[in-house]
Amino acid sequence: MKIIHLVLGKANPERMNGVNKVAHKLATVQCDLGFDVCLWGISNDLIHNYPTRNYETQLFQQQKFYLGLDRRLLSAVAALPKDTVFHFHGVFIRAFSLLAQQLKKRSIPYIITPHGALAKAAMKRSWIKKKIYFQLFEKSFLRNALAVHVLGKSGFDHLGAILPDCRKVIIPNGQDLDELPKMDRVSNTHIRFVFCGRLDQQHKGLDLLLKGFGKYIKNGGAGKLDLIGDGADAVVLKQMAIDEQVTESVCFHGAKYGMEKWELINRGDVFMHTSRMEGFPIAVVEAAGMGLPCIVSEATNIASYIREAQAGIALGENTPDQITEAMSQGELLFRKDQLKPLGIHARQMIATRFNWQEIAKNLFQVYSGTRNAALLSPRKIDRSIPKEHAR
Repeated sequence: MKIIHLVLGKANPERMNGVNKVAHKLATVQCDLGFDVCLWGISNDLIHNYPTRNYETQLFQQQKFYLGLDRRLLSAVAALPKDTVFHFHGVFIRAFSLLAQQLKKRSIPYIITPHGALAKAAMKRSWIKKKIYFQLFEKSFLRNALAVHVLGKSGFDHLGAILPDCRKVIIPNGQDLDELPKMDRVSNTHIRFVFCGRLDQQHKGLDLLLKGFGKYIKNGGAGKLDLIGDGADAVVLKQMAIDEQVTESVCFHGAKYGMEKWELINRGDVFMHTSRMEGFPIAVVEAAGMGLPCIVSEATNIASYIREAQAGIALGENTPDQITEAMSQGELLFRKDQLKPLGIHARQMIATRFNWQEIAKNLFQVYSGTRNAALLSPRKIDRSIPKEHAR
């Protein structure tokens, strides 16, 4: 069987794009396991400007919405062997639904990983356009898939609500601990909370985080907040920090990569991720793998794991008040020197629950049709739910 991962971009792991990072990692691990793997990227340019990788990469020119597909891409599909399976990474991408039509004509199966783009909160953004697009193009794209691979139960439930006859499966993302730098933990005088990701206040819930942190400071909290990343809302969020009167306690570091990023994360005591919508944020599993306890919203799809492993605090509701309370709890644990056990639990959680090799094998079972597209419990990947709930 030939496996082709398809992304919008080049799957460059050095960019702050979680979808591309996951596609790269899956292709890498599946190739290491001996599978025949290739990655196709639809990109604005065809320059192979990314690190060396162990799998073949083919790039195709991205076209305007009304122009269809790159002719080279159509020719490549026509030349594929029958025992090929496609893995689409993303939805609401016209090129993907057009390509899926070509695959259907050739009876080539495919699975889709929406990476959070079908989450309830995500669907509310530009909802009129998405509703029209969903009816015209996305329904058939999803229905004709061998399976839609979601990363958490919230995504599974919402997809079931908007498209009940869609075949779907839950398998989380992973993290290879060997790829994380080995660094001694930094000892801080006051607790440091840290976030790393795109500065998108609505998506990442950064307005909630800053308001919660503002109240935490007003209540006497002595902690600091590091925001690592850049994005369209950087100016708005900096103004919000001024409005909340926390500029002396918040540091906007901008986008950081490589060791500079890891050193900033390692300097933190607690990792924050208060997203309104997510697929499965790689930043959280990276931070947990480095031994940081995490404060996360339910929308991250990691809250249940954090709660079960006692690896931090899972917010009951993603509100400024709940964030304030969680930060205060974190500071209390910091002062009592009780954060370290939570950090140890976080790293153990990554080692045992988010193993990329097992995830890659589980996905291969989906590709080959040996695993039914049914809800797989987040508590144990290979245990199906009762038949009456399976789709």
